[in-house]
Amino acid sequence: MILQALTTIGVLLIIDVTNGNYPRVNSNCDCGHANEGIANRIVGGIISVPHVFPWIVAILDHGALHCGGALINDRYVLTAGHCIFKIKKKHLSLVLGLHDIRKIKSGLTIKPAEMILHEDFHSDVLHDFNDIALIKLSHSVEFTDNIKPVCLPTPGSNYEGHQVKVSGWGRIKSNGGASRYLRQANLRILPYDLCKQTKIGPHLDEKMLCAYATDTDACQGDSGGPLIFQRDDEKYETIGIVSWGLGCAQRGFPGVYVKLTDYLNWIYTHTSDAIYCMDK
Repeated sequence: MILQALTTIGVLLIIDVTNGNYPRVNSNCDCGHANEGIANRIVGGIISVPHVFPWIVAILDHGALHCGGALINDRYVLTAGHCIFKIKKKHLSLVLGLHDIRKIKSGLTIKPAEMILHEDFHSDVLHDFNDIALIKLSHSVEFTDNIKPVCLPTPGSNYEGHQVKVSGWGRIKSNGGASRYLRQANLRILPYDLCKQTKIGPHLDEKMLCAYATDTDACQGDSGGPLIFQRDDEKYETIGIVSWGLGCAQRGFPGVYVKLTDYLNWIYTHTSDAIYCMDK
């Protein structure tokens, strides 16, 4: 990697000049730092410590919870393509720094400036392909303890067999209502060949990840939220996007996520006007 530094408005920006997309990086902030330190719903999950994952975004449609998302830099939220497909931008709002979905005013509400759906997104009756989208915020975000970006994955990383986490305000039970508080659950990434042997195997492609734990899963309402992995340096990176599944926490039916390592170039290409935090 060849790095080039420049200063603008008092912020040191580091540019990777070997990457044709030239992501800009603010050296005064780091991505992926959770507010952990106390024991941390989603089906089978538990209530998260307030603001433990400061990159989590609630996406509202007409003021009601619609999907989740993840803040990845100062200007963009990463979510699932089906979360914005056929949705009018004027009806959406994004709430950052939120824990209690009934107290929207406790978070920072921002309107979207632009919605970017993957150009090869398409869906059938069961699931979506290239299920990834970006929402550009109407203005850049000032980071606080409760609002910070998550890191993106390292290209080529393999997470098979590793423990990961998913969080959101989705249904607590398969046929129940949404959670009031942000919840989280621990899952494990299934090797692709094993996931192909499950009941959802015929519907998978190699740009998808499977994650599963007994009686624990992401459920409706968690769509678009991040699947996160904690590295050895204790920082978190988002490695997937909640995409689809059959029911919630049903045995033999793992949840399916967008495999982000296959979309990094697409993400960087469409966020060239954003400033990322250091990933060090």
